[in-house]
Amino acid sequence: MRRYRYKVEFLPIEEEEGEKRIDKAEIEEILNSYAAKGWRLRQIALCGNLGLIYVFERENLNG
Repeated sequence: MRRYRYKVEFLPIEEEEGEKRIDKAEIEEILNSYAAKGWRLRQIALCGNLGLIYVFERENLNG
């Protein structure tokens, strides 16, 4: 049976001059950083008006 490890990352939505925006460069940096370490994106969710929640998973190699 496979076992997985999970990590959760939160990226807040920034507000500039009354408009909400997401930093695409920061998203790309986060995704590439985890991918380089063998993690894959399992799920992404919008957390109200606060930000994005990322769930990454990786197969547990330690048994």
